Amino acid sequence: MPRTGLIVTALFVQQLATSFSHADLTIDESSDIVNPVWQQLDWTPRAQLPKAHQDRLPSFCTGDYLPAPITFSNSDELAVESDQAEYTENSGATFNGNVSLDQKGRRVQADSMTYDQASGLATFKGSIVFRDDAMVMGANQLNYDSGSQQAKLDSAHYVIAASHMRGDAKEIAITGGEQVTLIDTSYTFCEPGHNDWDLKASEINLYQEKGYGEAYHGRLRIKEIPVLYMPYYRFPIGEDRLTGFLNPEVSLSVRSNNDNPLAVSVNQFATPFYINIAPNYDDTFTPRYVDEHGVIAENEFRYLNVLGEGQFDVSYLDSDSTSKQERWSRSLIHQVSIGKHWNNRINYQEVSDVEFDDDFSRAGIINRTSYLKQNAEMEFNDGHWKFLTRLEQYQTIDDAIADASKPYHRLPQVELSKLSSTAPNEFNYDFKVQATRFTRDNDALTGVNKMDGERLHTDAKFSYPLQASYGFFKPSVQLFSTQYSFQNLDDTAVTAGYEDETSRNTYTAMMDMGLYFEREVSFFEQGFVQTLEPRIMLAYTPYEDQSNIPLFDTTETSFSYGSIFKANRFTGLDRIGDTQQLSLGVTSRFLNEIGSEVFRSSLGQIFYFDDRQVELSAGDTSLESTDTQSSSSLAGEIQWLFADNWRFKVDAQFNPHASSDEEPVEKASAQLNFQDPDHFLFDMNFSHVEATNQKQVGISLFAPINDRWAIYGQKKHDIYPYNDADKQLLEEENLLNIEGILGIEYQNCCWRAQVTYEEHTLSDSTKDYQFMFQLHFKGLGILGSNTDDILSERILGYEQRQMHDY
Repeated sequence: MPRTGLIVTALFVQQLATSFSHADLTIDESSDIVNPVWQQLDWTPRAQLPKAHQDRLPSFCTGDYLPAPITFSNSDELAVESDQAEYTENSGATFNGNVSLDQKGRRVQADSMTYDQASGLATFKGSIVFRDDAMVMGANQLNYDSGSQQAKLDSAHYVIAASHMRGDAKEIAITGGEQVTLIDTSYTFCEPGHNDWDLKASEINLYQEKGYGEAYHGRLRIKEIPVLYMPYYRFPIGEDRLTGFLNPEVSLSVRSNNDNPLAVSVNQFATPFYINIAPNYDDTFTPRYVDEHGVIAENEFRYLNVLGEGQFDVSYLDSDSTSKQERWSRSLIHQVSIGKHWNNRINYQEVSDVEFDDDFSRAGIINRTSYLKQNAEMEFNDGHWKFLTRLEQYQTIDDAIADASKPYHRLPQVELSKLSSTAPNEFNYDFKVQATRFTRDNDALTGVNKMDGERLHTDAKFSYPLQASYGFFKPSVQLFSTQYSFQNLDDTAVTAGYEDETSRNTYTAMMDMGLYFEREVSFFEQGFVQTLEPRIMLAYTPYEDQSNIPLFDTTETSFSYGSIFKANRFTGLDRIGDTQQLSLGVTSRFLNEIGSEVFRSSLGQIFYFDDRQVELSAGDTSLESTDTQSSSSLAGEIQWLFADNWRFKVDAQFNPHASSDEEPVEKASAQLNFQDPDHFLFDMNFSHVEATNQKQVGISLFAPINDRWAIYGQKKHDIYPYNDADKQLLEEENLLNIEGILGIEYQNCCWRAQVTYEEHTLSDSTKDYQFMFQLHFKGLGILGSNTDDILSERILGYEQRQMHDY
C-alpha cells in the first residue's frame, strides 16, 4: 500500500537533549535484563558495531550507542507519513503503520497517531521514538496539544549517546515556555542490563529559557540501595554557570593505630556552594570537614575584567580541634596584559603554620615546599628591550630553617635590559642595569647576617658569533660593575672589616668553539646518522676581592655537563668567580631517518690554569681544596630512546681527585622509563648526592592485567650507607621507607574502583599510613578518596591515562 502524508501546523517538543545532558540527578530502572526498548534507542551490541568502533571500545563494554544518520526537517510545519490514514471532515485523522512525524529539528516515530482537529490534540501509541540532533527518547504513549504546545510522555526512556547516558521517567511533561518536568526519573552511565548505580529523583524541573533545573529528593543508589540523599539540588542545563550546590566531595580512609588496627574514618567531607555573581565573576564557598581538625571554611573568588584575570583563595579555621590554634591560608594569583608589550603579575601565598598543607591538603599529597613566594611584577618586553619592576619576599614555613638562612626580600628590584639578538655572523651586544633593595627580619641576627642594603649592578656583553654548517666560533667580552650601600652594620660587622659602601669591577673574556662531524652507520638493519661534536671553551676572569660583600641572592652553581661551559661558577650577582680555565667536552648523537634523536652521550671536564680565590661565604678568604685542584670533576650524561615509549637516562659526576677513603662518584642519577598512557606505565630511578648524604632508589608502575583489572605501586627508599646506630634508629621509625603506595583497580563500562595502601613521611619526619578507597561513578563523580591525584604525583605519566569513561 502506498504511503500517504498530511501537513499540519504546530510546535512540538523543544530541545530536550541539552537539558538531559546537564541534569545530574536522574536514574535508570534497576533490572539486570536488557530491555528491547534500548535497541530502539540506538543501543548496538558489540558484534554489530563497525570494526573501527569495536577496536576503540574497551573489551569490558558489550556495545555502544550508534545513532542512525538522520536529516531533520527545517520547516515549522508538521509533516506526517504513514502506511494508512483515515480522514474525517471537521473531526480529525487516524494514522497507522510506520507513522513518522517531522517538525523542525525533531522526528517522532510510532505505530499509530490520532489527531483531534477540534481540540488540537495528537496522541501517539506503540513503539514511540522521539529524536533530535542529540537525543533519542521512547515512550508508551505521547500526547501533544498543538494549541497549548504541551506534551506528555508516559513510561519514557531516554538516551544521550554523546555522553553515554540513559535513564527513564514515569512521566515527562513539556509545557509552554520550554519547561520540562520529569516525574519519578532516573539517570545512569551504565550499559543497558547492567544497572550497578543510578541517580534517582522524585521530580526534576528543567527551565530551558532560564538555563537551570531543580531536582527534588535526589538519591544516589548502588544496586537500588540509597547511599547519598539530597533533598533539593539546583543545576545548570546549558553552558551558563548557575548559583547552587556542586557535587559533594567525600574522602574516606582506613588508618592503623595502636587502639584500632583498621580505623575507618571520613577523612574529608565538603559541600561546595557556587555563586554566579556575573559572567566575569564567580565565587565558590566550601565548608570542609577534616578529620581530627574540624570544619574549615574555604572560599575561591575568580574574576576577569579590564584590570586582569586572577583567583583569590582563603581558608580559615577558628580553633583546630587538635592544636586549639587558629589555622588559615590565603593566596592571590593575578595577571594582566596592558597593551601589546606590558604585563603585570602577582603571586602571593601565605599559611598560618608549617603543618597547614600536611593537615588540610588532599590525603597523601606530600608538601615539599619550604618557602612560599609573595611577589608582584610589572614588565615591558618588546623583544628588544625589557623593563622589569619587582616586589618579592618569601614566607619561610619550615621552622627548622635558621633566621640567617632565610632569603632576603627584594623590595623593590628594577631592571632594564637590552636583549641580545644572538644573530650569527654579525656583531651582537646586550646590557643590563639592575637596582635592588635587599632586606629581611634581622632583629635576632648579628654581624654580616644582620646587614641589608642596596645593590646597583651593570653589565654589558659584546660578541661576534661565527657559525657554519661544520662548526661555530663565539668570542665575547662581558664587563661587570657593581656598587653596594649597606645598612644595619653593628660592631661585629665593623670589626670584621665591613664598610657602609663598596664596589666591584671586573670582566670575563671567552672563546667558545665547536665542530660537527657526521657519518652514516647501520645497526640492526636500521640506518642512522652519527655525529661527533667536540667543544672547547677558554674563559678568563681576573680575581677581585669580594669577601666584604654579603650574600643577598647568590649560591654556587650546581655542577653538571651543561655548567662546564659557563665561566661563572656562581648564580646571582654577589659573586663573580675568578677563573683561568679550559673547558673540554664532546657529544655524540644518533639520529634516525626522520631526524629524531635516538641516542645522545656527552662527557666533559674543566682544566684550570690557576687557583680560584673567590669564595662563596662572606668574609672567607681561605681556599677550599677544590679551588686548588687543576681540574674539575668529570661530568657526563646519556639519553637513549632504545624502543617505542622507552627512555633510559643517566647523569653522573666523577671526582678524579678523591682519596682512597672518599666516594669518587659525587653525584649521579639514572632513570628507566616507559610510558604508554593507555596501557602500561613504568619508572625506575636512582639518585645520589654525596654532599648531602643522599642515596635513594624509586620505582613506580601502573600495570593493566587486562582492560578491567590493573595493579599499581610506587616506592621510594633511602639506601645511603649510614652507620649501624643511625640506620637502626631510622629503621625503627620506618624512615628509610620515604614513601610508597600499593593498590588494585577494577573497572567496567559503568564504574571504576581503587583500593590503595599509602604511606609517606610528613614535614616533621613522622610517618603517616592509610588505606584509601575510591569509587568512580563514570559520568558522575567520585565517592571516597580521590586517589587519582596521588597517583598523578607519584606515577610518572598517570595523569594522561585513559579512564574509558568517554
